[in-house]
Amino acid sequence: MNRFNIPLVAEGLTAYAIERQNGWERHQPEGAPPWQAQRRLWIDAILQGMARLEEQVPDPKLMEQFDRELEQAGGSAAAVPASLQLQRGTIQNLRNFVTALEDTGDDRRRQVNVVRELLEDMASHLPWTGKSNRLDLARDEAERSLVRMTAQMPIRFTHIALGGDAGPYWASGFVSGSVTDAETVKQSAVYQGALRDHPEITNWATLCVVYVGRGLHSALGTVDASDFDLEIMNRTGDRFLDERGVRWLSGPYQMTIAAAPAESLDGSALFQMGHIM
Repeated sequence: MNRFNIPLVAEGLTAYAIERQNGWERHQPEGAPPWQAQRRLWIDAILQGMARLEEQVPDPKLMEQFDRELEQAGGSAAAVPASLQLQRGTIQNLRNFVTALEDTGDDRRRQVNVVRELLEDMASHLPWTGKSNRLDLARDEAERSLVRMTAQMPIRFTHIALGGDAGPYWASGFVSGSVTDAETVKQSAVYQGALRDHPEITNWATLCVVYVGRGLHSALGTVDASDFDLEIMNRTGDRFLDERGVRWLSGPYQMTIAAAPAESLDGSALFQMGHIM
């Protein structure tokens, strides 16, 4: 098949990893693994994934060479940065990889997400940004691929929109499963986040609509959306509802929820309207 130039990708990603190792690093989130270790995992997964899509046995020598070059370049200001040509070739191969993963028709979103995370990492490194290497395009394509693939999953989820008494919607988001009652809304991250962000709101006009993916006409054969599904949907926002495959299932369910401390929220909501399948 030869859709990917795997040795070139290994060379480009090794050069990138050396630049990050010897330069400024991203902020390290608390409890997260070091970025250097995370990059190695991403790069190893990408090289192995490319080989397997080409029906090849992954070559362990590529990562052995990667480790050796990073060790030799440790702390050295003489390390040669990746040329624009090498950047372009590496990123183009990553774009081809994302396209090939989506074209399998399988749920390869975890692999696509590895590419997206690596591209996000690259976007925080000045020598790889602001150049005509198509990094921004590749990052957008990976995100769009994740969104399209998620819309084709047999999942069930609810869109919650929260507004003021008579004002615009202050918060919205997606939650797992079928959420049609006030008590479940109050347990959602969407509602809890709205309480924190807008403590001045005393009554929340709430609208819930239940959807399924894959263009299904019922909930039969669906599963509640996973945390990974929701991460992708909520990163996309309300635009996810326009994706091909997203289909209305039931609702809208409207209610008003009186904001109150969590321990006294029980029984504070009044259903105003609802539609059942």
